[in-house]
Amino acid sequence: MRIDWRDPRIFALIIVSLILVISLFAGQIISGYSYKIPLALILGAMIFLTILVNTDAGLAILIFSMLLSPEIVAGQVPGRDIVIRFDDLLLAVIIFTWVAKTAINKGLALFVKTPLNKAIGFYILICVIATLRGAYLGYVGPAKGFFYIVRYIEYFLLYMLVANHIHSRKQIKFFITAFFITCTIVCTYGILQIPSGLRVSAPFEGEEGEPNTFGGYLLIILCIAVGILLQNISRRLNITLLGLCVLISFPFLFTLSRASYFAIIFSFLTFIILSKRRVVLISGAAAIIIIVALLRPEAVFSRVKYTFQQKETHLKRIGNIYFDPSSSARIRQWDYAFQEWKKDPFLGRGVTGYPFIDGQYFQILPEVGLMGFLAFLWLLWAVFRNSLSIHNKMDDKLYKGLSLGFITAFVGLVFHALTANTFIIVRIMEPFWFIAGIIMMLPELKEEKETGPVNSELTQRGINSTEMFSS
Repeated sequence: MRIDWRDPRIFALIIVSLILVISLFAGQIISGYSYKIPLALILGAMIFLTILVNTDAGLAILIFSMLLSPEIVAGQVPGRDIVIRFDDLLLAVIIFTWVAKTAINKGLALFVKTPLNKAIGFYILICVIATLRGAYLGYVGPAKGFFYIVRYIEYFLLYMLVANHIHSRKQIKFFITAFFITCTIVCTYGILQIPSGLRVSAPFEGEEGEPNTFGGYLLIILCIAVGILLQNISRRLNITLLGLCVLISFPFLFTLSRASYFAIIFSFLTFIILSKRRVVLISGAAAIIIIVALLRPEAVFSRVKYTFQQKETHLKRIGNIYFDPSSSARIRQWDYAFQEWKKDPFLGRGVTGYPFIDGQYFQILPEVGLMGFLAFLWLLWAVFRNSLSIHNKMDDKLYKGLSLGFITAFVGLVFHALTANTFIIVRIMEPFWFIAGIIMMLPELKEEKETGPVNSELTQRGINSTEMFSS
């Protein structure tokens, strides 16, 4: 008798059988562990079923977990911890579910053409080759290198997943609202930390926290909010976004992150260049400066002054301006990294083959060499060029504001990365690549809006895995 594998009853029988087998094995495995393991498995199964029914819900959960999920140190290696977070596991579940849905529904595509595919593919390829070479030469521990390569790929898979899934204005409003709500929660948490006198950071970042990371995240959301606010969509929305901007400003200042202060200057200059509402921007900036000057938060002023107050011969300087010991140490790290890069100039030592330092560009050079550095710059250029092109094409106020905010945030992050490893930090890169996926799909949403709905839109936009990087 011939079995019809497409019969829903056969498919259901296979699923039930797999669940039974997995349950038997899982029961034996978790019997030796605490309640946390089975609880996590049950939670994962519930999320899997939720995403299987509604991918939007899964992505919304992911947005909240980006800043509101705990970290688990899975292992320690020289210079870096191997950290797994709940959103890593959640993203893995979402990707697995999406693959399962595409396998079940032949009308869905696994990948989608985007303007960034080539640059992403080439950068990942260089990282993999450099890391394999570094492992062969003994620079890279295979487990450590593999973990960080997977982390980089995770960001791009998130981007691809979002780009593949976005197909309506309603979805964009839903996801951006989720970002704003999440930001409101973490900002409230940050404001509550201010009286302690410690540098403000996001929840679940350990005892010391990561104020630079929190500053980079707040920069993204602030720019998105300002970008939409400048479009003057509605009075109610304007009041809401203005309130959000004010709320963000307090924890942003008290992160005491000089990298974030430096970055926001360039984000603001980008707003001035690209927006027609320059008077509003300049007036707003002037008002903020006056308020800060009147309130004179001592911690913020001391942090900025500290950078340039010291005058000792062992400190780094530019002309008569001396940098503080922390900045001087960072500059020495950069100089040493540059000297070490010369020993392996083309492919470097591989990802994690060089000790962790503060500065994205000086980290990349000794790790993946000139080839990887140029591939990274190509990726940055592709993001900027395509985002700017999309922004110029948009006439819808929401899309115009969203793309403007993304561009200004991106420019800020490029400068933030001078003194931080911005483009590998989870809590910055997950929201960044999520929003990037939305931005890159805006032209298609505009086209569908103008021409009307089309049938099998995901199929028309999709490509198979062998064509993923052909665009």
